Amino acid sequence: MSKFVVTGARGYVARHLIRRLVADGHEVVGLTRGGAAQGAEPGSREVAVGDYSDEAILAHAVSGARAVFHLAARAHQRSAGEDDAALFHAANVVPTEALARACAATGVTRLVMASSIGVLGNRTDAAAFSDATPPAPVDPYALSKALAERRVAELLAEGGCDYCIVRPPLVYGPGSPGNFAGLVAIAAKAPLIPLAGIRAPRTFIHVDHLVDALVVAGSHPAASRRTFVVADGADTSVAEIVRTAAWTFGRERWRVVAIPEALLRTLAVLAGQRTRIDKLLAPLRVDGAGFQEATGWRPARPTSEAIAATLRDWPGAPTP
Repeated sequence: MSKFVVTGARGYVARHLIRRLVADGHEVVGLTRGGAAQGAEPGSREVAVGDYSDEAILAHAVSGARAVFHLAARAHQRSAGEDDAALFHAANVVPTEALARACAATGVTRLVMASSIGVLGNRTDAAAFSDATPPAPVDPYALSKALAERRVAELLAEGGCDYCIVRPPLVYGPGSPGNFAGLVAIAAKAPLIPLAGIRAPRTFIHVDHLVDALVVAGSHPAASRRTFVVADGADTSVAEIVRTAAWTFGRERWRVVAIPEALLRTLAVLAGQRTRIDKLLAPLRVDGAGFQEATGWRPARPTSEAIAATLRDWPGAPTP
């Protein structure tokens, strides 16, 4: 039995990762910023570490760990205006630096950092994003993740603790937060579902696929001191997702309609959702072949099957 540490223990992906590691028979410690007691995942232990800036506390928590999975991050929050850059730096860069130093000081074998595909940009107009794509972050969150990646590579360039950085696209699964949940809510409840015309190709990753990739990244020799993009095996689109969700929730076919992108943009701007609609309309393709070739990892299910299963298991979905 090995000891593993997972930061951001109350997050969506972290909870799934902890369950997987516990099921594999390992000792798992989940680190959290604290706050209201919610209880650790069964079979694991939870430790509050404040804002992740105290290296002594972090060193004590990670001591003896075979690998540390760094999933804690500030994301999905509403814009704070002029303070965005400082807030993201404090939440995403400073804790990552402290954690890397703590891992190096205590003999941790590997730090696995969950970054974001946003480090490479927010759309692909030609080739898909790959391991060879140069960073081009465009918002404060992505900028902070890019800097955090760079600091991990600098701090762990030498020594006994190495690292692997993983850049996933949007993560989905039953009850997942963020934009996927928003699409499901529209498909399940809106009087009309006006998104059937958004066919721009996008690559996502199912939470189980991401967890599996993270576990591989935590120990595979070929992942040492490397950065990879990871993704499901095929592209999908907003149109495909909302259609599948609508059928799953028993909505009438006439409710799923395609309206021109120009009109969608106008309505989104009027509703104060310009950034959100821009993301939905933009293509964002990810080529995860590099990680697959290096490690032998493959997604367990085809994308269409994983999306269908997610929607069948979605909270509130009708029982077949």
